[in-house]
Amino acid sequence: MNKKNWLKFGIAGVCALVFVTGCSSKSTDNGNSHSHTDIMIEDITGETENVNQSVSQEENDSQSGEDIEQVLADYRSDRAKGESDTPDGYVLAVAPNEEDYGFGVGDTSYTSRFDTKEVSEAFKAAEKYIEDTLKIKPPLYCCVDPRMTAIYDDEDKGVANSYDADNIFLCEYSENGEWQYIILVREGKGKEWTVLFHGNTYKQ
Repeated sequence: MNKKNWLKFGIAGVCALVFVTGCSSKSTDNGNSHSHTDIMIEDITGETENVNQSVSQEENDSQSGEDIEQVLADYRSDRAKGESDTPDGYVLAVAPNEEDYGFGVGDTSYTSRFDTKEVSEAFKAAEKYIEDTLKIKPPLYCCVDPRMTAIYDDEDKGVANSYDADNIFLCEYSENGEWQYIILVREGKGKEWTVLFHGNTYKQ
């Protein structure tokens, strides 16, 4: 194995050790019924409110996505600064403290589901996939994107719907500055890891 590719094991070791306004209504004697005109006004007001709420939610989601991307960029930059060559030619990577970042970025607690051997085997399978299938050789890291690690708690696991959390493993890598994710799965503890999917979301 190329010694520079030992980076993934350094990372694996660290990983193992993100106003409704009411309209005035015209009432009958009992004060409970609305005129036809007032009902129409209320319906229109409610529809306008729903549209405004929808637009506001989309804006918030967009802003949140931009914020997460910035925090991810900061984390990955700091992670790269923690990489160093060892005297024997290997690369040691020390992951930053995820508590220094927002949105849950950097949290790799999902790896605690697996022992060191299982993590190492998952990285080996991911490395073989990107070298043999994708024909690239970027460093591999534990996934630190909370939008991806959400798969472990999400009832809808998307492309990995037929697998439970204990049989899913995530890696990430950068190709030409674009971060991609690898989803590995296995049929059960002790079984071989295989790559199920690579891309930027687990949702189908």
